Amino acid sequence: MTMSESPVFVFVPGAWHAADTFDVVRDLMHKRGLATEAISTPSVGAFCPDKGLHADIEHTHAVLKEMIEAGRQIVVVNHSYGGMVGAGAVEGLGYSQRCKVGLPGGVIMVVWMAAFVTPKGKSLKDMLGGNFLPWMVIKVSSSSSFIIPPSKPFFLFIVRT
Repeated sequence: MTMSESPVFVFVPGAWHAADTFDVVRDLMHKRGLATEAISTPSVGAFCPDKGLHADIEHTHAVLKEMIEAGRQIVVVNHSYGGMVGAGAVEGLGYSQRCKVGLPGGVIMVVWMAAFVTPKGKSLKDMLGGNFLPWMVIKVSSSSSFIIPPSKPFFLFIVRT
């Protein structure tokens, strides 16, 4: 199976993470002949408060759809907040759904890697019993923002040797 015939592993990053978060693992996968892509979601670094979950889902869906319409089979790998993005983005793009109507390509698998999994129609806040966790701070001003205080670490670093 050539790289163009094998599934494409598409990484959907968590909040505050850019596509390059997955560069190390993608390099390792490429060395093994696996095709990968990583999506940059519109909400990362957004200065407009209207860029959030829905914009991220729409963008991710469009990126996936373009690859699928080119006949590719996709494995979507969701990380953290990307679990909610990816779950919404794959709707209507399933491989078996597309095969039934004679269309090529589609999502063959979805992986949640340390990611949020919420039932359709539920929010993260719903899943947390209606309250955010103590370290989650909502800053209300002319726009609302979700922030993590700098004193709270939340990145794990990969050391290259």
